[in-house]
Amino acid sequence: MRLLFLVLLFLQCSFANVLSAKDAFKLDILANEQALILKFNIAKDHFLYHNQLKIKLNDKDLTALINYPQGEIKQEQKVYFHLLELALSNLMLDDYVENDSKLSIWYQGCSNDGFCYAPQKREFRIFKEGQIYKTSPYETMQSEEEQIAFSLKNENLALILLSFFGYGLLLSLTPCTLPMIPILSSLIIAKGGTKPSKKQGFLLSLIYVFFMSLAYALAGILASFLGASIQALLQQTWLLVGFSLLFVFFAFVCFSGFNFELPKSLQSLIQHKTSKTKGVLGIALMGFLSALIVGPCVAAPLAGALLYLADSGSFLLGGLALFTLSFGMGVPLLFVGLGFGFLKPGFWMQRIQIFFGFVMLVMALWILSRIIPSNLIMLAYGILGVFFVVFMGLFERACNGIQKVKKAFLILILAYSLMLFLQGIFSINSSLNFNQKEVERQTLSFKTLQNLTQIKEIIEKEEKVLLYFTASWCEYCKILDAKVFSDERIIAKFANYEKIKIDVSENSPLQLEIMKEFNVFAPPVLIFFDKGERRDKITGYITSDELLKRGL
Repeated sequence: MRLLFLVLLFLQCSFANVLSAKDAFKLDILANEQALILKFNIAKDHFLYHNQLKIKLNDKDLTALINYPQGEIKQEQKVYFHLLELALSNLMLDDYVENDSKLSIWYQGCSNDGFCYAPQKREFRIFKEGQIYKTSPYETMQSEEEQIAFSLKNENLALILLSFFGYGLLLSLTPCTLPMIPILSSLIIAKGGTKPSKKQGFLLSLIYVFFMSLAYALAGILASFLGASIQALLQQTWLLVGFSLLFVFFAFVCFSGFNFELPKSLQSLIQHKTSKTKGVLGIALMGFLSALIVGPCVAAPLAGALLYLADSGSFLLGGLALFTLSFGMGVPLLFVGLGFGFLKPGFWMQRIQIFFGFVMLVMALWILSRIIPSNLIMLAYGILGVFFVVFMGLFERACNGIQKVKKAFLILILAYSLMLFLQGIFSINSSLNFNQKEVERQTLSFKTLQNLTQIKEIIEKEEKVLLYFTASWCEYCKILDAKVFSDERIIAKFANYEKIKIDVSENSPLQLEIMKEFNVFAPPVLIFFDKGERRDKITGYITSDELLKRGL
């Protein structure tokens, strides 16, 4: 632990001089009675490219009308070091400034160390007061993750890590992290036996959370290199199937210790495999994999972290921040470990382990639900529920009040399981004669595109455009499709939009290129454009009522 901290601290210090684009090329606008002065303060060992400068006032390109200083030649290109001042004369502005005019400035630069920044764009409102033209930042609605990323840029390391720890606590309240609780609980029982102490439970939880945090840190570091969502890359079908089989394996481990009559060969295999993962290795492996695959939802704090490190270039700081975020997200899991210290051993512990065995099977189905039709998953849940109540003693005699209450709950679970089973059967039968056209009339109709050039052309051509990034494995996308986009109010509000759906299920190079272009790390994401300009961006799930307040 101490060695890891020293290595990270050393590497962080090594890369601490990497500046963000706004710090490397600080742009100020000064005004006097003769002109507006665009003043670029260029950081030491950085430079701006002359041919990447572009200035527009509304729709008028002023780039060729400006007098430029001599500059220097670097690699056969004209560049500017230290300071660049460009004057927009009042005589020029008088010809083009109208009410609510917009001044747009494009620029790009690099550092002498070989690090180049993405093209930058700044926008300002320009207006006249007396004889002087003044400017103010052009207000565009920032997405939630962009606000988070912006708030981090001027903070020191301690405040950044503290902020991400707070974001992690918020993430721990989202539904996506809840599956980790039964996973960890079953592992503690499996590793600690029927008498896990408070200290043992806490240490196992700490190992789980630590390696889960390492996985998030690794995802953040890799994201700075790849420019795309690490979690999205890990939503491949073969990985989902493999991980669901791993949950089935853990379920068999829970069952096999209590006379669950498996074939002798399978029992021998389970005992052989589990004997190899005694100690911390199995917990560490599950913590690492759980972070990467079981927690695929990208809420605004995590998306903001990825956007921050992608923009700043400080990938090691981003890795530390994501580690802290994940550790904050794991705080409830540490309390789970402490809770096991209060458990008293007894016969009921056998039922607890059987319970967690079924939880593991539920988790396997939950993972497969991203690639298997929902009606089949519903049918499987119903069948699993029936087996659960039988194994938990539904047909055993109730001798006291507590057992009667337990039996009552089991009867309710049985009723719900039968309902799921019947709904699954009904859904399968209904789907055979389903009229797809009727559904299309009741939901938002999107045009599916996978060509970045076509998407850009539509954004420039159409007055209002809505981009919807989705994927077949995206949980919240399914809810958006089923509940939000079928809302009559939503259909009416976005009726005059050009609606484009971008499916990123396969994470192909073409899809990753589109995601990188629009700063999308993982679905669902909604981006709104008005006359070619981006006005709003929504990351993650949003309700119908909230969506009605957004957009244009």
